[in-house]
Order: sequence, then structure tokens, then C-alpha cells
Amino acid sequence: MKRLTGTIAVLLLVSGSAGAATVRVELKASYFHPTEQAFLDIYGGGPRYGGELDIHLWKGLDVWLGGSYFSKEGELTFTKEKTELQIIPIGAGLKFRWTKGIIRLYTAAGLSSFQYKESNPIGDFSRSRMGLTAEIGSYVKVAGGLLIDVFLGYSVCYVESADFKVNIGGLGAGLGLAYEF
Repeated sequence: MKRLTGTIAVLLLVSGSAGAATVRVELKASYFHPTEQAFLDIYGGGPRYGGELDIHLWKGLDVWLGGSYFSKEGELTFTKEKTELQIIPIGAGLKFRWTKGIIRLYTAAGLSSFQYKESNPIGDFSRSRMGLTAEIGSYVKVAGGLLIDVFLGYSVCYVESADFKVNIGGLGAGLGLAYEF
């Protein structure tokens, strides 16, 4: 977490040198599909919500700061008892916009701190681990500073306990509503 905080601080300082930088604020919604089969068997996929702040650095390069929230109930494989899950990734990285105009294609990558919490009759389990995130997408200009974001993302983060090691990342596809200042 200290490393992520330091990275965010450095990126914000660098972005301050960009002068009158363009800032984009976005609300996002996506469908999250875990890539780990055991995770998918218990919880399946579902909606994930989040937000993002982008600050223009130089030419097509932006720094992004963002987070999301995924919560789901499932049932344990053998006992069929109820189990609950929360995953909250908070991260930062770089985004490169490949085109200008009404349709702006981009790619993004960064590091995220994944907060993982699972509760069931066996007990509570929570961890915080660093992981990687990547995204491709396109902003479509609607009017003025209003944009619609269509994106595909992928994340990977391994959480381990005494009994298991599981990738809590996965694929995501969604839409965002952004405003650019």
C-alpha cells in the first residue's frame, strides 16, 4: 500500500508540471468475469462499479487514478453454505490516447491494491495484495466535455492463504460516463 501511495504522489507531482492540464472524471459500470475456475464456480460473474480520474500529462499520455467495487454472494462447494465476497481494487497508471477527435481510442495499464474479503461459516478471510490492470477502450464525444467510454479490461492479482492460491482478477467489459474539463 505504501508503494501505491508513493506512486500516486509521484504521478500527481509530475502531472502538476503539465500546466493547465485536461482533467477527466468518470463513473464506470462493467460486467466482471473471474478467470479462475474455482472462483467462478462459487461466485460467478456480476456487476462492478467504479470511478476514475485522468490527468493529461503530455501529448496523448495521461495518468489515471481509479477504483472499483465488486460484491457477490455464492455458496460453498461441498457444504452449500452461504459465502460473501468483496473485491475493491484501487490503482494508478498510465493511459495513452491513440487518436483525437470524436472517437478516441486508448490503452491503459497500471498497478492496483486489491482489497479482498470473504465471509462464510468457516470464517472470515481478508487480504490486501498488489496486482496488475490493463484496459483498452474508446471515448466517444457526445457534446461539449461529455464523453461515453466503451472498454474491455483485464486484471490479475493472486491471493493466498494456508490452503489455497487464487487469482481474484478477471475480465471486464463496460461503459463509462465521463466529463472532460
